[in-house]
Amino acid sequence: MAKPELIQSIEQLSRKVDSLMSQLSDSQDKIRELELRNAMLEKQHLNDTATILQARKDIEFLSVSHRLAASPEALVEARQKIAALIRNIDSCIRLIIED
Repeated sequence: MAKPELIQSIEQLSRKVDSLMSQLSDSQDKIRELELRNAMLEKQHLNDTATILQARKDIEFLSVSHRLAASPEALVEARQKIAALIRNIDSCIRLIIED
């Protein structure tokens, strides 16, 4: 027959193992939650970076169009061409991000 001290030690170890297993499960759940949040933030960062890049290009194109325009009509035409280029760039960026 096992000694009472041995049985008590085994029961105590069993409780500690159960507690550690619970902590491990909680930690794994937290890791999964943080990995999902990280992926979401990385995607948002990519979108924000693309938006900033597009805004910088818009500024550059608009400043160039103002310098090159000889008349208001030429300015309108230049803006239309620039807008078409920007739409093309936007679609390219979207395709790159989707891949």
